[in-house]
Amino acid sequence: MANVLFYLIAGVIIGSAFLAITLRNLFHCALFLALTMFGVSGIFLYLNSEFLAAVQVLIYVGAVTVLIIFGIMLTRNVMDEKTRVMNGQVFLALVVAAAMMAISFAAMNKSVFKTNDHPMAAVSASPDQSQASPSTHTDVYSLGPELIRPEKGFAFAFEFVSILLLSALVGAIVIARKDPA
Repeated sequence: MANVLFYLIAGVIIGSAFLAITLRNLFHCALFLALTMFGVSGIFLYLNSEFLAAVQVLIYVGAVTVLIIFGIMLTRNVMDEKTRVMNGQVFLALVVAAAMMAISFAAMNKSVFKTNDHPMAAVSASPDQSQASPSTHTDVYSLGPELIRPEKGFAFAFEFVSILLLSALVGAIVIARKDPA
């Protein structure tokens, strides 16, 4: 039954990702991108990682997708029938996607992760639950300082992404202005 749920969520992710890249209406593409990101948070919930699922919904669905939708709605003539949707690089995109998929599968085959069991199977099989998994309280509280520690470099990445998203929003507003001055 657990595998059926995984395949159902994976089917939603693959279907909505396919629709996000093939639909002609840019607004609908953004909505299917949001559904794809919701599906990824469903995978995190399936793996009993509630914190990552919440972060996925808050950051990607709540911030990035809304920013993309604002950019679409603020940009002039994007919904016009005369606007070209495809740029003629479909073959190159397919070649690059196939190469990336081959690299990903090769990396997964060489990894040390077990692929035949659910990650929580080892925890549920262990007789002593206290030693099987560390406390969630300890893990979540120790995550914050690890993310902002300067020698790890994660804080710079968060700040860089926030500046990048802010500049994209400002660029969309500048493009959407009516007066050329």
